Formats: sequence, C-alpha cells, structure tokens
Amino acid sequence: MRMVSILGDSISTYEGYNPLGYAVFYDKAMQVRNGLNSVYDTWWAKVNQRIGAYLCVNDSYSGSRVTGTGFPAASSIERLQNLRTSECVPELILIYIGMNDFGNGVKIKERSMSQKDMSAFEPAYDAMLAELKRLYPLAQVLCGTLMKSVLRGDSYWTFPERYAGVCLDEYNQVIRRTAEKRACLIADLAAMELRYETLDGSHPTVQGHQTMADAWGWCLAKLGLIC
Repeated sequence: MRMVSILGDSISTYEGYNPLGYAVFYDKAMQVRNGLNSVYDTWWAKVNQRIGAYLCVNDSYSGSRVTGTGFPAASSIERLQNLRTSECVPELILIYIGMNDFGNGVKIKERSMSQKDMSAFEPAYDAMLAELKRLYPLAQVLCGTLMKSVLRGDSYWTFPERYAGVCLDEYNQVIRRTAEKRACLIADLAAMELRYETLDGSHPTVQGHQTMADAWGWCLAKLGLIC
C-alpha cells in the first residue's frame, strides 16, 4: 500500500489529521458549515481512496504560504521534515499550496539573482522542491497548480484574477516550470478550468472538495498513477 503525504494550507486541513499544534481551518464548526461529514469528504482523502493509498502525514497549516524565512512557510526545513514520521516515509507527496501567497500579493521574482530571496514565490517554491528531493529521494513529488473558485449562491461574484498586480496564472507558471526544473510531476489542475464551490471564495465546501478530487484524479490518471 502506497504511503502519501500532503503539503498544503488551510484548504487541506482537517481537525485531527494534522500534526499537533498546527493551525486548522476545518475544525468541527467549519466541517458542519461546509457540509463535510467526515475526513473522507476532503479532496486528498478521496484521492488516496482512488489510488489505494494510506495517509502518512497531512502537513497542511492554515494560513501558510510557500514564502517565508521559517515555520510555517512550506519552504522551511521544519515543514518539510514533518512530511514523515518515525514509522512512515512518504512514497508520494501531493503539493497544493500557494493560494495564500497569491492572496497576499507576494511577488514572483527575487530582487537579486545573486542572493536567494525567500520572500519571492519563485525562489521559495524552487527551494522547497530542491529540499524535498534531498529529503525524500525515493518519493514521487506531485505539484498541483492552483484552481479558481466560485461562491455558492452568488452568481455575481467573480474570482479575483490578480492581487497587487500579479495574476494567479503567474503563480501557476512558476509551479509548472519549477516542477519541470526539479524533475517533479505536475498536476495541472488549473488547466482543466474547473471551479470549486466555496462559501467564502477560498475554502471548498463538500462539493468543492469533490471537484478538486475529480481534478486531481484526472491528472493522476493522465500521469499513469491511477490504473
């Protein structure tokens, strides 16, 4: 049975399924509000069921970005080391993170080519993947591009295409090219142009999680990871 770890933000949290002390969005109240009856309603649990895998660690932290100089940044060594336990090492790592970078207008490029700037998305994502490949040389690393959402009950709401002058697709282009550079797999969820349902514009409802799981399933099948 394949062991899978998740590297994500609030979208992938679920109370009781994240490391101790992690900030969690889907606590009991939010589970009820968004229609999630159990952990098996999350996108990642549905994906694990489809590929016949067990969860190793759900290393998802609410509010976290790829960028930053320390925990809980996904590029930090503390976060990346938490993808394993003393009993379990992931064989497959699913990454879905970057929406908080986009939502906070994090710049794409570093200021200086001679010095890594971990406050910029591209060098931080690149450093994250490089460290993942070093820590887990036998694992397949699968990088998910970022999907757009809809707001349930509000047909007039539109997904904000950019923050601070930076388009979401610019972040997705970074994910694609750094994944290719680091010999990681790409789950191009954004290319499917599916939009997942939310109550707040960011966090998927139970139907939103299903849409995300369907997108991941399609990508995994295309990559030959689902028979």
